Amino acid sequence: MASVTNLDQDMAEVRKSKYDAKSAVEDWISNILGEDLGDGDLIDILKDGVVLCRLVNVIIPDANVKYKQSRMPFVQMENIAAFLRAVSGLGIPQYDLFLTIDLYEAKDPAQVLQTLYSFSRHAHKLDANVPLLGPKLGVKRAPVPHPKAGQNVPAWNIHQYGWMQGASQGTEKIVFGKRRDIVPDSS
Repeated sequence: MASVTNLDQDMAEVRKSKYDAKSAVEDWISNILGEDLGDGDLIDILKDGVVLCRLVNVIIPDANVKYKQSRMPFVQMENIAAFLRAVSGLGIPQYDLFLTIDLYEAKDPAQVLQTLYSFSRHAHKLDANVPLLGPKLGVKRAPVPHPKAGQNVPAWNIHQYGWMQGASQGTEKIVFGKRRDIVPDSS
């Protein structure tokens, strides 16, 4: 009998599979901090927020993020919130940021990785010496100007469809209702 799952279970499985990329993030953090993170799960290592705050202070020295080493839950959550405030100042979109509970209670470890990937891209954009996780940020291009009212423009746009170099049905000897052969007519 086939196993049946609901959408929530399927989505949880997809999110869990995205967390498998954690070794690249662990290596990236270790490389930047210049030390081994130790044994254990990445979420458990980052849970108190100290490593995240130290990471921000190394990458963005002007940020000067204050943090405290403590076992008290509210202090650890304040450390995580300080990290999130610092990285959101880089221009990281809101949808790339995790919530404090995503890390502290391990609700969505994949979102934590997504935030760290986005942080690396934005930090690399500011300083090319910062190692990059994943692809670079895209560069915004200037929009193609639209024709002004009353301007004589063709019905098609060469930016969208390419240049046809004068080709038309007449020059290509296409006649409606006639058969179109693969090989040109020798007449």
